[in-house]
Amino acid sequence: MATDIQAARAPILLQPEACGPKQCVKGDPKHPKGDPVPLPEPLEKTTHAVLQVQRPVSPGPKRFSVNVLNGSDGMKISVTVRSIDTIRKLQQKVLKLRPDLGCGNLAYNGKPVQPHKKLSELQVKPGAMFVTYQKCHGG
Repeated sequence: MATDIQAARAPILLQPEACGPKQCVKGDPKHPKGDPVPLPEPLEKTTHAVLQVQRPVSPGPKRFSVNVLNGSDGMKISVTVRSIDTIRKLQQKVLKLRPDLGCGNLAYNGKPVQPHKKLSELQVKPGAMFVTYQKCHGG
């Protein structure tokens, strides 16, 4: 007795009505000369699916609070920042709140941070502590 095996058909997915010519990809990718690009042998009998993003993946820059500790007198200042803010912008916000502080150099996780670095690049979390310090020049 012989067994007949047939490939299962994938369900037909409906495209949204608002899908325009620049938003949806139809058919196989084309070769510059117009011929379809041949698929490698293992992929010849596979079903292809396309995902279309309907809304932004990330909610945007988060607002959170960080603390700045004055290394010379132990005063702590809480500042609300966004994840896309730079260290320079954090320093400006601290100077707005406490002009007498003279916020110069900041350290995070025991390392000095550059003014052009973004808080997201440094992976700063809510409640993080920055410490002010003064550089000692000379030898």
